[in-house]
Amino acid sequence: MTIVILNDKPRKLPVRAIIRRKGHPTLMQHFPDTKQGWKDAEHWEAEQLRSIRITGLPLTIDDLKKHTVKDIVDRYLKEVTPTKGSSKSETTVLKKFLKTDLAKKSLAFVTKQDGYGYRNKRLKETWRGEQIEPSTVRREVNSLQRVFEVAREEWGMTNLINPFRALTIKGGEGNSRERILKDGELRRLDLACAKCHGLNQVYVPLAIYLAVETGMRLQEIFNLTWDDIDLDNRRIRITKSKTDYKSRRKGRTIVMSVNAYALAITHVTPLIASGKFDKSASIFMKEDGPMTKDAFKQAWVHVLANAKIDDLTFHDLRHDAGTRFDNAGLTKAEHDLMMGHKSRDMTSRYIHAHLNSIQDKLDRYDLDGMTWKEFLASRKPKTAEEAFANFKRIVEKQRTASETA
Repeated sequence: MTIVILNDKPRKLPVRAIIRRKGHPTLMQHFPDTKQGWKDAEHWEAEQLRSIRITGLPLTIDDLKKHTVKDIVDRYLKEVTPTKGSSKSETTVLKKFLKTDLAKKSLAFVTKQDGYGYRNKRLKETWRGEQIEPSTVRREVNSLQRVFEVAREEWGMTNLINPFRALTIKGGEGNSRERILKDGELRRLDLACAKCHGLNQVYVPLAIYLAVETGMRLQEIFNLTWDDIDLDNRRIRITKSKTDYKSRRKGRTIVMSVNAYALAITHVTPLIASGKFDKSASIFMKEDGPMTKDAFKQAWVHVLANAKIDDLTFHDLRHDAGTRFDNAGLTKAEHDLMMGHKSRDMTSRYIHAHLNSIQDKLDRYDLDGMTWKEFLASRKPKTAEEAFANFKRIVEKQRTASETA
């Protein structure tokens, strides 16, 4: 940057900052000849050079005029959305937004009023004859706000106004679900699963109990392969999680409770015996390919109807897992690790120690104060099959007792 003091100009703005870069027009701005003015000139230079480095464009309103809101939404859909665990739902939201008048507007003329206008219009709309919930609009606004923030912070469009930033939506926050399984509902779901057709009789209850025992999300469960499950050490490696972009850690490893371990053993034993076991295959593998998440959702609806259970989502099963973790005495950091929540209390170098602690606490919670090793020693089984049979009887006894309490 070149700074020139203009002695022939009024003293109000006598400092001219000039940036010359090959292949770009010369940029020029004037500042007062004060200590703050020189700092502002340096800051202006840094922002302009950063924009040129990232986007190849200097920061001017004229450049924003060349682009519409649709341009940044399209770029976000291509570059950012596919990396997120919520990519499918976010894609639906953003593609629907592209049909609005705001998407056609030039970036140079976007204002806060545009954000409020979008909010007000959405809150008046209906879906299937019912008013759109404020929480739904809040989730949409969060996605749109992120698009503008990425454009400002990562794509060098610092002059861009974010119309969705700090947008207030009455009733859009604080409405998180607290639904958990009521007494006997897990047993009713189990019985309803027996009415499913084909392998759904196996896979639907498997997904249900994995969610209840481990707190895994539906997407995480359906991404599992047998290679992700370490039966010897009772660990599950989740390769991709919804919150990876927040925690800046790809996936996570969680503990298999003794009940989850029993489910995995029960499921994998006949596969090994049949000679059809493929370690790289999805654990939800049918003859014609893996069971899809959408197919499971359809089966879930039928299971709820057969069980005569209302107002229960699959995601609610995570609340039961969270309750179990709290009752077992997990710390907040350990709870967050199992549930896949972003936590500043958990550092990678201590993850292994945390997993051992979690396993110990869950074992003692499920096995009347004993760890798995202590349980095996107390029963003194002659074979692994006998140990597993003893364990299954304990688990079934606990499950029956909890459902009839």
